[in-house]
Amino acid sequence: MPAAIRRYIALTTKEVQQLRRNRVLLIQLMLPPTIVLIIFGFALNPKVRDLRLGIVDESLTTESRGFVDSLTQNVDFEVVGQYRRAKDAEDALRSLDLDAFIVIPADFARTLGRGQTASVQVVVDAVDANTAQITQGYLGVALEEYNLSGSGVPPEKLRAGSMLVRSAHPTPPPGVPQVRPAYIYNPGLVTTWYYVTGVMSIIMFINASLVASAFAVKEKETGTIEQLLMTPAQTGEMLLAKTSPVFVLMMVVLFAALIVGMLVFGLPVRGALWLFTVAGGFAALAGIGIGVMVATVSRSQQQAQLLTFFVNPPITLLSGATAPLDNMPEIFQKLSYIDPLRYMVTIVRGVTLKDSPWSALWPNLLALAIFSIVLFAISAWRFRKV
Repeated sequence: MPAAIRRYIALTTKEVQQLRRNRVLLIQLMLPPTIVLIIFGFALNPKVRDLRLGIVDESLTTESRGFVDSLTQNVDFEVVGQYRRAKDAEDALRSLDLDAFIVIPADFARTLGRGQTASVQVVVDAVDANTAQITQGYLGVALEEYNLSGSGVPPEKLRAGSMLVRSAHPTPPPGVPQVRPAYIYNPGLVTTWYYVTGVMSIIMFINASLVASAFAVKEKETGTIEQLLMTPAQTGEMLLAKTSPVFVLMMVVLFAALIVGMLVFGLPVRGALWLFTVAGGFAALAGIGIGVMVATVSRSQQQAQLLTFFVNPPITLLSGATAPLDNMPEIFQKLSYIDPLRYMVTIVRGVTLKDSPWSALWPNLLALAIFSIVLFAISAWRFRKV
């Protein structure tokens, strides 16, 4: 057996024995990521449910009551109050008792009776801009269902501060186009799949950097790093032996997250599992490289953890794991190209959700491989200079 292999086996055996003694670390690597994945899968959900809706019905007619009933049939709304004046509803909105309220004018029924368009005022709490936009969209859907169920007349567009309601006709007008969307890859519109695929990549990458930095800086704290550097083993051999157990653990964490996603959230795996594995390996290697580089400029494990927490948030936010990159400013979109986690997230979603072809994923795999090799090489160079 070559001497290099013997040295690598001896060093790896030492690292495995040290890892076996640290059972708390093993539990921390397996249990918290699983819990975090489940919590994030349920918590990171853009859908808004049970919006508290107030009604100011100045018309008090059969038509206005029918309109209100059509809104209450939408599962996203819950009518929690009827008010006589718009001022009372506004006070309830200010007191955090409502998310939105609708004012139906007194001439609502007469306007519809003349075959004209009636204007209904909608007031939405826009402190949370995202919820306000979603509420407006829900109201638009409810209005569309009301119009189409009554007459087949196409719904009018939402205007600033008001919503238009068309009068009912017995038959739909001719030549009205109908849009019937077809949803592929996620026909059930399960938003959890988007977040779970991103979070599992984040968990593996961050854990790789944290554990690698802790393992590397521990040698400096105990004073054994100088002894290791004086042995015949090369720097690459020492670093490879030190990170091999971490690499194996990270792959276990990644597949444990995948299994949790499949069992808890019904996450599909439509593509090649080997591509998922290779991409995970390169991403783990990149995370380990970042962790070792952080360790080389740290004097203690606490300092290494603080530096890692400073480095990881930008990597996480620029990866597109929890928010689409297209929604970011252009400068951040360009910065995301130097983020190795971006390519990992793209491959994971391409393999699990889309079964993307090799021609679409190989550039991401190549970029991820280059980042992992470069980061690991820099960490080896820095490790030698400790």
